[in-house]
Amino acid sequence: MQVGLVEEVIRGSPICRGIAIGKLFFLNRKEFAASDTPIHPNQTEREVERYRTALARSKQDLKRLQKQLEAESALEGILILEAQLEMLHDPLLTEEIEKEIRITNKNAEFVFQQALFKFKDQFQALNDTFFTERFKDLQDLSRRIFSYLNESGGQSIKDVLPHSIVCALELTASDAAEASSWYVGAFITENGGATSHAAIVAKAKGIPYVTNVNLEYLKQYPESSIIVDGRTGKIIINPGESTLKQYENLKKKMHGQIQDFKKAAKWPAQTFDGYTVRLTANLDSTQELDLINQLGGSGIGLFRSEYMFLPKYEVPSEEEQFQLYYHIVEKMKELPVVIRTFDLGGDKSSLHPTNSLGRNCVIGSRTTRHLLKEKDLLKTQLRAILRASEFGNISILFPMIATLAELREAKQLVHEAAQELKMKKIPRIGCMMEVPSACMVADHFAKECDFLSIGTNDLVQYSLAIDRSDQMLSEFYEPTDPSVIRLIKLITGEASRLNVPVSVCGEIASDPRFTPLLLGLGIQELSVAPRYLPIVKNAIRSVSIVDAVSLAEKALDLKTSQEILQLLVQEYKKNVPHDLFYNIS
Repeated sequence: MQVGLVEEVIRGSPICRGIAIGKLFFLNRKEFAASDTPIHPNQTEREVERYRTALARSKQDLKRLQKQLEAESALEGILILEAQLEMLHDPLLTEEIEKEIRITNKNAEFVFQQALFKFKDQFQALNDTFFTERFKDLQDLSRRIFSYLNESGGQSIKDVLPHSIVCALELTASDAAEASSWYVGAFITENGGATSHAAIVAKAKGIPYVTNVNLEYLKQYPESSIIVDGRTGKIIINPGESTLKQYENLKKKMHGQIQDFKKAAKWPAQTFDGYTVRLTANLDSTQELDLINQLGGSGIGLFRSEYMFLPKYEVPSEEEQFQLYYHIVEKMKELPVVIRTFDLGGDKSSLHPTNSLGRNCVIGSRTTRHLLKEKDLLKTQLRAILRASEFGNISILFPMIATLAELREAKQLVHEAAQELKMKKIPRIGCMMEVPSACMVADHFAKECDFLSIGTNDLVQYSLAIDRSDQMLSEFYEPTDPSVIRLIKLITGEASRLNVPVSVCGEIASDPRFTPLLLGLGIQELSVAPRYLPIVKNAIRSVSIVDAVSLAEKALDLKTSQEILQLLVQEYKKNVPHDLFYNIS
């Protein structure tokens, strides 16, 4: 088909903001199909050794990618690759495969492939989005292992030319990790979501990413210039001279804006009429600790403690936990550190499907409710936290509390652990407000807690009956729904009456367009991913608390999520007219 040089625009779903200009590079996967090849018994050990070598070389690759991510300050991706590294030590992929090779006298590729088929059936039977993503990690790793067994790596992102717009049906975490921002301008995929591991790594590296795009259509334009607008999901094919110049200037200005925001990290998080906001960071990995200090965070508002053992699929001992918590408080000096107790279930559990907390883990026996049935597990963690609290400013945060009875039972375990340690001083205890049943009696919870923390991701999910990890329902996931805004106001109103501080640690805290609204609703602390500290601090310093309260009052009177979002966009354009990343409708 002959295609003329006519400017054309198509749209996808934006995942990572940014601008890229380049040419398309289609990443074609080589699917490995292993043949059933009998091995003479005398050659079995050689086959086992060949399999071990493939695992060892895969391990070297992943270690190299982790170092690359660290050099690029894309620290969120390191933990994801750590999960793949731990898979390489899992007995199901080591001892069991070797045993099967010896028993069946079959070639390593075939035995490994048969094991993957079994894993796939087990994961799919669970019908759980967490395990779907976990199996994608396993598939990602298996491609690497197969390439070494076959001594043919196939096509890789390492093969791209500078300024390539990489297109694929779906990206893997290691694809995104492998990509150099000097060569890869942007990602375009047909499938993928904002919570996928590939998306997390792409965001950490700052590579624009748009999904839900028909790649067959794009294949008509193999040599055309392409612009990817990761803010809107817009893809411009064969841009005209004026369009090209416009986006080149925009890209240059956006880079300068990022540098300006980072320079302002030393300034206090204070509105221009003097209202001080505590701006802290969400922490998944200790490798991000230095980044928090560099970008001006005033502490850790949420340490997701379960991430320290998810890659290993086993719970660390009390001593191992204590050493980790001690390391964190030591690095943070006297700054506050909020440790959330293990948040298990829903989108987090162990690798092995047999260890699942249930077929539908989004509700039911999960997080604190689950741990109250596993008291030894929770007590071990509480003892480690209490021990570390003697060396720094630590608070304990219980997630997913639905009733006052659950909160009281959890608090009782804290006191029991303190008695066992013969400690008289107990850290501040807080509760996450993310279940509507708890929000409706926020006054009761405020009387029982030293602070409250609103987890807006789950609050939106449970308020609107939307599984936020289901890509098919993403259009219904509306953080600006009036019910959510009113629940936040209910919580802050009751807590303020009792002089109990309230923070927000969900995704909307990282979106600067929400900053004035949250402050106006009475939020005193925002806890965000480290990379968003500069842009949120800039949003705080660009608004007055008087205007923020007025904005919140207007939002509370609106009837639809679209009206509220439009109000936030208009206000942000007025307050921060120079922000090129978020000043779009």
